[in-house]
Amino acid sequence: MPNSFINFNGNIIDANQPIFTGANRAFRYGDAVFETIRLMNGEILFFERHLARLTRSMELLGMNMNDDLTFHNLYLSIRHLDQINHLKGNGRIRLEVYRNDGGLYTPHSNNVSYLIEAAALHHKQYQLNETGLKIELYTEIKKPVSRLSNLKSSNALYYVMAGLHKNKANSGDCLVLNTDGRIAEAISSNIFLVKDQKVYTPSLDEACVSGVMRETLIQHLKMQGKEVIEKGIEVDDLIAADEIFLTDVIHGLRWVSAFRNKRYFNNFSNRLIKEINELYQIKKV
Repeated sequence: MPNSFINFNGNIIDANQPIFTGANRAFRYGDAVFETIRLMNGEILFFERHLARLTRSMELLGMNMNDDLTFHNLYLSIRHLDQINHLKGNGRIRLEVYRNDGGLYTPHSNNVSYLIEAAALHHKQYQLNETGLKIELYTEIKKPVSRLSNLKSSNALYYVMAGLHKNKANSGDCLVLNTDGRIAEAISSNIFLVKDQKVYTPSLDEACVSGVMRETLIQHLKMQGKEVIEKGIEVDDLIAADEIFLTDVIHGLRWVSAFRNKRYFNNFSNRLIKEINELYQIKKV
């Protein structure tokens, strides 16, 4: 199997080569944010939205912008990793930005470093899962409601614990609750509900990550004249929903077939994923 390569601060190195010391702040404190980006048929999907979210996240955390983190430089870096890792235009890109070494909780510097990783994926367009997901609630540890909750950060213990619960429950995914006991999101996805042709999703005030696919779908649905309501979602709302689907940039949409004793359809999500493929000219080749 050929070696894979990563981009570390603009340098291409073997993915197996050590690059961090024990003083790394992402390792020590989770002092990092990241973007998971979908490369599909040679296109970097929703790239401007990813960079806008990254910029907002860095500003909130007081990180200085690195001169390499521009649209042009990152675009070329991702395309280069695509070529040298033989992804053939289809893959998962992870761009992580972390504060440089130094200090304990209080940093010595707000300058940052970055790491870009790439892994192959095979689907050349978004495809709805054939078998619906059975979802469970993770209730033991709840996610605090704050501005930090919207970040896609390397401090992800809530999702790790929910993932362990998912495995124990043998479910397709788990929903994370916020400290008010309402639904925040799934392990690596935002959640949408459909009821009487209205679409509901937790607002950003409910501690969910500000997902790029979430933002894309809300804009798309509103432009179609659909009513999208961002609000607090209770467990009872899950039971009352006609459909539930989860969204992220890697899968697009995943429909939910079961929660507790309730069963769901996928008519809305099936139409929606086709619309997203058509809107962004994602064509299977």
